[in-house]
Amino acid sequence: MATGQIFSKTTQALFYNYKQLPIQRMLDFDFLCGRETPSVAGIINPGSDGFQKLFFGQEEIAIPVHPTIEAACNAHPTADVFINFASFRSAAASSMSALKQPTLRVVAIIAEGVPESDAKQLISYARANNKVIIGPATVGGVQAGAFKIGDTAGTIDNIIQCKLYRPGSVGFVSKSGGMSNELYNTIARVTDGIYEGTLFVNKCKCHIH
Repeated sequence: MATGQIFSKTTQALFYNYKQLPIQRMLDFDFLCGRETPSVAGIINPGSDGFQKLFFGQEEIAIPVHPTIEAACNAHPTADVFINFASFRSAAASSMSALKQPTLRVVAIIAEGVPESDAKQLISYARANNKVIIGPATVGGVQAGAFKIGDTAGTIDNIIQCKLYRPGSVGFVSKSGGMSNELYNTIARVTDGIYEGTLFVNKCKCHIH
């Protein structure tokens, strides 16, 4: 992975709180980018285990479901990104648990409404332990041609139109999830496209590297 780069074409994630559509969109993006392995290594659905069937291109695959963050990390030690779709009520606690796992490097927190005091505590711990937080209240992020978080950039048609299936050379940070797709498209039309994009809408700007 290049210096300063958050994600690569081999990055794998653990997805907390099962949501079919954003996971499937990640897998569709993977296939479009020509990834050899799915970017979602495992799903954490508290209290549940087993497998969840999804599609990687035309192939149906079974992604393991784990009852706890610890179990998922033990089962998938090379997955170093934690995508947290928990509600704002439990997002801080589950994110802190993820930050304390030695195998996890990046924590993306989707929930809006996380108290500022909790966000600051997460940031402080992340900085002290050389971790990366994206969020809270992030729409996601994308490394063009390599990896994307959840619903970032929307549908496959939009990803193709915005040329996100291959790397460009423009870095992009946005506070508006609603405007991001339009800006991806604009950048794709006037430049060679996005290299990396990160989105956050949290007032205390808790996006750190």
